[in-house]
Amino acid sequence: MRREEGDRHFRRGEQKRMESHFAEALEAYKQALAHYPPEAVVQRRQSYQKMGDCLRRMADFNAAKEGFRSALSLAQEAPGEEDEIEVADALVGLGLSMRGLGEVGEALTHLERARDIYEEWEDPEGEAYARWALGGLWRIAGELYKAKPSFDEALSLSEGLEDPTGIGYALCGLGGVTRLMGHYRDSLAYYTRAHTVLKEIDDVFGTAYSFCGIANAHRMGADFERALGYFDRATALYHDIGDRVSYAYTLWGEGTTLKMVGKEEEAMEAFQAAEAIFEATGDQRGRIYTILGRGEIAFLGGRPAEAEEIVGEALGVAETSPFQLERNHCCLLHLLVRGHRGAEVNLQEVREEYRGLGSDFPQGEVSLPLNLP
Repeated sequence: MRREEGDRHFRRGEQKRMESHFAEALEAYKQALAHYPPEAVVQRRQSYQKMGDCLRRMADFNAAKEGFRSALSLAQEAPGEEDEIEVADALVGLGLSMRGLGEVGEALTHLERARDIYEEWEDPEGEAYARWALGGLWRIAGELYKAKPSFDEALSLSEGLEDPTGIGYALCGLGGVTRLMGHYRDSLAYYTRAHTVLKEIDDVFGTAYSFCGIANAHRMGADFERALGYFDRATALYHDIGDRVSYAYTLWGEGTTLKMVGKEEEAMEAFQAAEAIFEATGDQRGRIYTILGRGEIAFLGGRPAEAEEIVGEALGVAETSPFQLERNHCCLLHLLVRGHRGAEVNLQEVREEYRGLGSDFPQGEVSLPLNLP
């Protein structure tokens, strides 16, 4: 009877998770776990795994790590082919949660181990998932030359499986990394394809994610009005489903767009709202972007000394992190502010740093306000 009641709650969790209602799904999985007896190892492991996934989507990365570690421990109790795959599933979740906290080295170890397990047991769906996760990890680490091939491999595997979810998210990954590489038309094409796929399967989170990507591609193409329209559509969906991670980055993108069209007060509100979320979730990479945004607002408001101090704060965060691309952004903005204050600056070295990571940004003459990719 307890197991049947657990199954009922688990099914409700699955339904809510598929609808992208992660908080409700989490509560249902917790109820399921409370009803499963100790001998229901498979069901308990699945509950922990799903709880970890919901917590990660809700940006509670430390709690997510605990959920995935519990799932991993249960999967390791009875080694075998099926359990090895379950080990890999838990490792991917653990790696993604660590990625959210900027724990790049540990995340890489877990994700590469998961990929190797999937390859060994010839599980192309799992391998595609691991390669997508690795692409995202390389992306935030600034290793763009490694990120794109990983997303390409994930897309190829997903297309071979005719898996629309895998295809949609691999396309989103490619849209993100090509934007950072400075290939904005390619980025728009990837995100537009992703949107078509994800909307067709009613993936609400994926639809919001693709809206944000399309918005950023338009932003980098200087079509700011269209960008703001897509940002509005993304934030509305993120608000409905209770997402925090992607919502905060969407707020930053919207703030940057508002900054570029001269709406500094509205931009500042967006940056501050995003920064509050990044601080709450421990996302240091996100904090770098919002601090830089505040620094630019200070500069545009005629406070260059304050701007240089704020940009220095962002640089301090970046120098103690593994985020190479963001460190370049800080150096670039710091040089531009100092140049406007009369210092002699040379952008060639920072340009070369970008090129070394695989990015064609920035191109041509660079000035403030800066439209970061």
